[in-house]
Amino acid sequence: MGGELNVFAILMVVIVTVFTVGLAILVRRFTRTTADFYLAGRKVGTLANASAISGDYLSAASFLGVAAAVYASGLDGVWYAAGFCGGFIVVVLFIASALRRFGEYTVADFAYGRFGSDRIRLLTVLMVLVTSLFYMAPQMYGAGTTWTVLVGAGIFGLSPYNTGVLVVVAIIMFYVAVGGMKATTLNQIFQFWWLFVAMFLVVMFAFFGSHRFNYPAALEEVTAETHLDVKTMTVAELTAEDPETGLAPIDELREQMSPRGLEDIEAAIEAGDPEASVPVTVPATNKLHELRDMFFNEPGHRYNAFDQFSMVMALVLGTAGLPHILNRYYTNPSGAAARRSTFWVLVFIGLFYIMAPIAGLAGRLIIDDAWRAGTAPANAAYVDGILVRSDAIMPTIAQIIGGEWLMGAVAAGAFAAMFSTTGGLLIASASAVGHDVYEKYVNPDAPELRRVIVGKIAVMFFSLLALAIGIGIPVIGLDQAYPALIAMMVTWAFAFGAGAFVPLLLTGIWWRQTTELGAISGMVVGGGGSLLFIFLNVLKQLGHLGDTGVLAFLGSLTFPTLFTFPAAILTVIIVSKLDGRLPKNVDEIWMRIHGTASERHERDLGLHKVGGMLSSTKDE
Repeated sequence: MGGELNVFAILMVVIVTVFTVGLAILVRRFTRTTADFYLAGRKVGTLANASAISGDYLSAASFLGVAAAVYASGLDGVWYAAGFCGGFIVVVLFIASALRRFGEYTVADFAYGRFGSDRIRLLTVLMVLVTSLFYMAPQMYGAGTTWTVLVGAGIFGLSPYNTGVLVVVAIIMFYVAVGGMKATTLNQIFQFWWLFVAMFLVVMFAFFGSHRFNYPAALEEVTAETHLDVKTMTVAELTAEDPETGLAPIDELREQMSPRGLEDIEAAIEAGDPEASVPVTVPATNKLHELRDMFFNEPGHRYNAFDQFSMVMALVLGTAGLPHILNRYYTNPSGAAARRSTFWVLVFIGLFYIMAPIAGLAGRLIIDDAWRAGTAPANAAYVDGILVRSDAIMPTIAQIIGGEWLMGAVAAGAFAAMFSTTGGLLIASASAVGHDVYEKYVNPDAPELRRVIVGKIAVMFFSLLALAIGIGIPVIGLDQAYPALIAMMVTWAFAFGAGAFVPLLLTGIWWRQTTELGAISGMVVGGGGSLLFIFLNVLKQLGHLGDTGVLAFLGSLTFPTLFTFPAAILTVIIVSKLDGRLPKNVDEIWMRIHGTASERHERDLGLHKVGGMLSSTKDE
C-alpha cells in the first residue's frame, strides 16, 4: 500500500477543522459558568438540538462502520443500521421527556436525585466513564484508518495511523476545552449536516454517476457466488500440507483467486520467511447453517442465532444508555422540547441509515471493478479486489466514483463525525468528573471559574486517555480479529450502556417501588456482566481461549445484552422487593418526573386540595 497524497481532500479536512476550532474560540466567552460549559445554558432549540444529537450520535461507527459492516458481512451488517435507528424509539417513548423534566446536569445527577445516595452517584460516574471510553475507541480507530487512506504518510516519525489519532485528539481537546458544550453543540450541528450531505453525495454518485449502480441487480450479482472473507495467514500456514489430501491451502487459493490477486501471496512464499503474513480470501462460514454456503443476502456471516437477537437488542436499548446522548436532553429548555427534538432525530438518522447500507453494497462491486481496472486508490490495501480493512470503504469508494473532491467531502465528513461524537463524549466524561465528583465531594464551595477550570482539565485528561486507546488498538491486534472493527467496538459500548444504565433509567422513571439497593444491584449485574462477556469475546477472538469449556462458550457469544439486560431488570425488581426501603421523598420525586407543569408548580407553592378548596401549606 503506497502513500498517495490527496491535496484536495486534505484541504477540505483543513476547512472543517479551521471552522471547528474557530467556532470554539468565538464562543469561549459563553463558558464562564458550569451550566454554560456542560449544558450550553439550557437554551438549545428543538431543531438545533435534534441536529446536534444526530451529530453526536452519528459517529465514525455510523459514517464509516455501517457501510463497512454491510460491505464485509452483507445482511448481518444491515442490522447495525436498523438497530442504531430504532434505538431512539425507546428514548422518545420512555426516557427523553421525563429525564429533562427531572432537570439537573447528568445521568449521575438523576441517579442521586431519584435515590438520594452518594453510592449510586459515584457508581453511575464510573459507569459513564467506562461507556465513554468504550465509545471513544472506535472514533480513534476511525481517525487512524481515515488518515491512512487520505494521506498515507505520518508526521514526527509516526505511522499514518498514529498520526491520524494524534491529530484528531489534539483538535477535539482544544475546541471542547475552550468552547465547552456551546462550541460542541454548534460544531455538532455543522458536522452532522456535512456528513449527512457527504453520505447523500456518495449514494447519488453511485446511482447516477458513470458506474450506474442498480441496487436489485447489484444484490443479485454479489449473491450469485459464495461470500468471501479476508483472512491473514502466514507463509508456514499457507504451505503446510494436509496429511490426508497432500494439498496445502495455497493450492486451493490458486484455484479460487485470480492471478493478479495471487501475486503478493506468491511473492511472500518465494521470499521464504515462514512467519511472514499476507491477506488471502477464503469462503465465509455460515454460522446459522453450518452445512450451507454463506451468501451476501442471508444472515449468518458474523452472528449465530443468539447474537442475531442480542446485537439488535443491544443497539436498540443501548441508545438509551449512552451518557453523551442523554446529557444533550438537559440542554433543551423543557421536556416537551426534548420530545420534539427526538422526533426530528428519528427523521434525520432514519434517512441516513437508509443510505449507509446502499453505500456498503455499492462498494462491494465498484471497488472490485476499480481494482481489476487498476484504478483503485493506492492508499487502501486489497486482496483480489476486496478491501483488507472494510472500514476504509467510504473514502475509497468516494475517490473512485467522484474523484478527489468527493473523496475530500467524505474524508472531511469522517473527521466531522469523529470530532462531533468524541466532543460529546469528552463533555460527558468531564461532567462526570468535574460536576459529579469535584463539585459534589471534593470542593462543593468552589467558585464558578475554578469549577470550569476543573472541567477543562478533565477534558484534557480524557483526551490523552483516548489517544492511548487509539494507539493501542492495533498493538493488541483487535484490527486483525474483527473484520468490521469500528461497528463492533461501538456495539460493545451500546451493550455496556444497555446493561448498566437502561435498567436504572426504566425502573427509576417508571416503577415507583425501585430502591437504591435494587438500582445499584441492577447496575452491577448489567454493567459488570457486559464487561465480562466482552472481555471473554476479545480473548476468544485473539486466540487466548480454547474451543471447549464454559469460558470458551461465553467467549463465543459476541454480544451479551440478551443475557445481561433481563438479568439486570430482574435483579432490580427482586432486590427492591426484598429491600423495601423507598426514598423518603418518593412522592415528590414522582411528581417531579411525571407531574404536569401546573401540578409541579402547584406543589412548589405548597398548595394542597382539602375538601375541594385550595389551602396554602408548607411542604414538609
